[in-house]
Amino acid sequence: MTSEELRELGDPYWVDVLPAGEFLGLPDKTVLHSGPPIEYGRMCEGHRRSMVNACIFEGWAGGAEEARALLESGEVKCEAACDYATDGSGYGVITKSVPLLIVEDREVGSRAGLFPAEGRFGGGFCGWGVYSAEIASNLAWMRDALFADLVKVLKGEGGFPMRRLFAEARRMGDDLHSCQNAIDALFTRAIVPFALKCGNAPELLSYFASTSRFTHNFGQAASRALVLGLEARGERGFMTAAGGNGVEYGIKVAGCGKWYTAPAPMIEGPYLAPGAKRENQLPWLGDSSITECRGWGGRIRPVNPAIAGGVVINGGMMDVNGGWMGAGSTRIPAECFEKAREDGNGLQLD
Repeated sequence: MTSEELRELGDPYWVDVLPAGEFLGLPDKTVLHSGPPIEYGRMCEGHRRSMVNACIFEGWAGGAEEARALLESGEVKCEAACDYATDGSGYGVITKSVPLLIVEDREVGSRAGLFPAEGRFGGGFCGWGVYSAEIASNLAWMRDALFADLVKVLKGEGGFPMRRLFAEARRMGDDLHSCQNAIDALFTRAIVPFALKCGNAPELLSYFASTSRFTHNFGQAASRALVLGLEARGERGFMTAAGGNGVEYGIKVAGCGKWYTAPAPMIEGPYLAPGAKRENQLPWLGDSSITECRGWGGRIRPVNPAIAGGVVINGGMMDVNGGWMGAGSTRIPAECFEKAREDGNGLQLD
């Protein structure tokens, strides 16, 4: 199945917000992370810090030293987000208490979830791996209060349809990975009738209007739901996951639960945030190239025209100290595809 065919498929609806423990069946003392599986001791410095922050966020540890001991002993387990019905955008930190935006693809009959953009905290705890009591409180508020009334409305209305919005945004020039100005505006306008039925309409509309690229999280959930549904239906020849953990980059192929990995590439970024230092950039970290798996992102329009050949992917540049430092593009390492072919799991690449 080609990327052109994939990008036209799917009928995603936003249908719910649920804690990760409930939706994914995520066990206690388990932390999900972006990229292929990797042991705590082999993680890059930024990912190790985010795993420590996850232990503090969930109350498994009272401080960093206690958290490191739990992680080093294996009492707290670290697993790949894309081994569940989710993906790990950025640092991809997901624990049982993290809220997930649940997207149902009604064309293929499957669901996936991703954490929301954290409003004024940007990627915050889940996407950027940073922690403070204020960040933790904000995430709990989003889970328990901000979306509560809206979820009731969504269920009463049969969900919030997004297929037309994504299609229109592409016609307006969005790639639905790094460039999302159009989809943010279209989504915000379309959600107004739903939000106005909620007691906290001002808070909801303020969130959608002021949170940059919040639709990226919906697009990733929609993409993950689509590829998982197609795989369950028996379709083959495409990626169901693609992402990096700052050490390795990996892909998963429909019909095969195995990861195919290679050293994580560096993103070539034409854009660097003010104050960011290039020497702090980590190799690719994040699973947001799930959008490329369904034919969006770099499969439509690379951010950097100098990057060509192979499968081009767009993405954010992550800082070793936590947080986002810019954007750019790179290629999925050819070694991933070579290993898949050697294993008899070739892809239909166009």
